[in-house]
Amino acid sequence: MIKAIIFDIDGVLLDSFEANLKFFRDLMAHAGYPSPTRESYAHIFHLTMRDAIRTLTKSDSEEEIERIWRIGRNREVKYDVDLLTTPKDAGRVIQKLSQNYQIGIATSRVKESIFESPQLAKLKNFFKVAISFQDTSNHKPDPEPLLLAALKLEVKPEECVYIGDVENDIIAAKAAGMKAVIYSKNIYPEADACTSSFENLPEIISSI
Repeated sequence: MIKAIIFDIDGVLLDSFEANLKFFRDLMAHAGYPSPTRESYAHIFHLTMRDAIRTLTKSDSEEEIERIWRIGRNREVKYDVDLLTTPKDAGRVIQKLSQNYQIGIATSRVKESIFESPQLAKLKNFFKVAISFQDTSNHKPDPEPLLLAALKLEVKPEECVYIGDVENDIIAAKAAGMKAVIYSKNIYPEADACTSSFENLPEIISSI
């Protein structure tokens, strides 16, 4: 029986591609590196900020990667929250789901950025736990963030559904012993279910 729903943020609760692309372009320029193209950034969109920096800089220096990561984390370069959008009906659906399930977040975002968007800030009270980059040593596709979310929600992993948008989310969910639902226009056969409509989530979750 499903007792908890754990959401990813980027690509699920927020359409953040444009905001993230602008942020990394500005961050790289500020740090003295070439800015990524739209095409090159698309391949690293779902990486943690630290891993994205490592890929974009091609640096072997952990000190240099840490320097740039701190610039990003401290928002010395502006993150344009006005470019963020939420899926249609997301707020209403999350409110509805919260009546029957524990609701949480497990994201690769740094803690300071989880609720920086006005859209998610309005929904903050519905989420009983929010696991960020800083909360675990390992990150998706490792299951550690999802398992920590389940622990804090006081439910068993097999009683959870993780909602993501890419293959790494399925790998993490399966490794954690959770059901995996993909919110995307793309179809992933390995997932327990896929949908491109938030409105379908209550029915999907009740059926798996």
